[in-house]
Amino acid sequence: MSAAEPPYVEGERVFGPPGGTFDADWVAAAARQQDPGLPPETASLLSGQAWALLREIGELDAPELSRRLLAANLDLGATACNAVATASVAFCRTYGVAP
Repeated sequence: MSAAEPPYVEGERVFGPPGGTFDADWVAAAARQQDPGLPPETASLLSGQAWALLREIGELDAPELSRRLLAANLDLGATACNAVATASVAFCRTYGVAP
């Protein structure tokens, strides 16, 4: 697949993102399954930040990711940050994504 091609196309049956690819939307959805009270906008915001932080950390460390998300988003609360951190690390392990 070339860099110009999308990882999947509209109408295609997708059971998971392409291996090795971090998908913030999937992470946000997984976090909302863990915490149904988590607003979609909050889950999306934190999921987008999670990948950048995972690359800074350099390893799949959910507690450290949660701390860093919370430090940058005190107003969103520890529960939301923890749900996204846990979902992010689980996603990376499941789909073979290395930070």
